Amino acid sequence: MKHKIVFGSFEATCITIILITTQLFLNYPRIMMETAWTAAWILSLYISLVALILFVIIVKLYENFEGKDLIDLGEFVAGKAGRIIVGMIIMGFLLYITPVILREFSENIKIIGLPHSPLSFVLMFFILGMIAASYMGLEPIVRVSAIIVPVVAVGYLLIIAGSSRYFDISRITPWLGSGPYEIFIKGLPRISVFAGVLLVYLLYPFIRTKKNFKTVGYLSILFASFFFFIGVLAFSLIFQYPTGTESFLPIYQLARLVEFGRFFQRIESVFIIFWVASALLHLSILLFLTAYVFKKTFQLKYYRPLILPFALMVYTMAFFPHNLPSAIKLESYFRYFAWMITFLLPIVLLILANAIKKLKKNEEANE
Repeated sequence: MKHKIVFGSFEATCITIILITTQLFLNYPRIMMETAWTAAWILSLYISLVALILFVIIVKLYENFEGKDLIDLGEFVAGKAGRIIVGMIIMGFLLYITPVILREFSENIKIIGLPHSPLSFVLMFFILGMIAASYMGLEPIVRVSAIIVPVVAVGYLLIIAGSSRYFDISRITPWLGSGPYEIFIKGLPRISVFAGVLLVYLLYPFIRTKKNFKTVGYLSILFASFFFFIGVLAFSLIFQYPTGTESFLPIYQLARLVEFGRFFQRIESVFIIFWVASALLHLSILLFLTAYVFKKTFQLKYYRPLILPFALMVYTMAFFPHNLPSAIKLESYFRYFAWMITFLLPIVLLILANAIKKLKKNEEANE
């Protein structure tokens, strides 16, 4: 059955970029610096290249399965059991990271913008937005992202440009930072920062063609890589290791340095608007996907009745971490192992699916 909702590669690329790059507004530059020290920008380029290579492999393996998402592949490989197993793996993935990201964003907003508001109020602000967006459906979320993402991208580039007067190239020496082993071997699991690429596989039935699938995947990874790289490089050129590893919200710290003449100061106030818009889009698509994946896994007719129960679950689970450092620690675990779901799971499924398809063709040819 084909989906009635169909959208183009531009909209799909925008929402995927949001899902990948929102980490920039949290801890990404600091995490890169903790791993590679002064070579954080090299590590960022390296994991981007690896993610692109892995996606090229996935695209090649996907040639014979146009329009099928990972849950469809699970069913093709192992029937109903395969569909449920793959669906539950993705569900676990989403239900782990959504409350953690919600808690981090809420804590950070509370610290920098609403210091006297209770955490429950800030969480509720996001949850209500997520519920409203999810009830409206995938198409409105994707269409809004096509408007929001270019605006946020321009704002982000202005922050980088505005902070450039503080750049000092001596701050990224020695060039190899923590050393080749730490960067290229121990830093490899950091490809998990591209966990948002999972959305491309789940959107495949909505974007239909192989051409759109490739376009969305490649553009999402390339643009995300660019934004990651310039963010990490700018941060490293201003906040030298090890000082940068203690920085709270790295990109926010860059925004605080920006001044355009006497009348355009305190640009971080505008940054907060971009940040909240990105966070709300990010969290809304995660909540929608949770309900959608559950619906498809168990072949339910509607997903909307699932939104409120999952929203309440996410809201409750967001209180599990004792504090912001605990939430950051939980996210760091996720960012270290998420590559297994984003890249390893699709590759394994596609290898099995291709082998089964080839076997069936050989059996038909022999009959």
